[in-house]
Amino acid sequence: MNPIDTFNLDIRSLSTFIAVLDEGSVSRAAVRLGVSQSAVSHTLDRLRQALGDALFVKSGRGIVPTRYALQAGPHI
Repeated sequence: MNPIDTFNLDIRSLSTFIAVLDEGSVSRAAVRLGVSQSAVSHTLDRLRQALGDALFVKSGRGIVPTRYALQAGPHI
């Protein structure tokens, strides 16, 4: 895993991560945050790069958090 690039971690990005983790859906997280689904996806892409982890992976029709995302969630 790469060292964390803290300059890419802002409060909006972390709020997006928590919303996706709580909602279990990019679409529902977007509605909760009042932004587009595309905005949530782009923010997750930046977080994935900064944290060096996929964070969420497709499973059937939805997404599930990776082990890293589950471990990081309570600390964010």
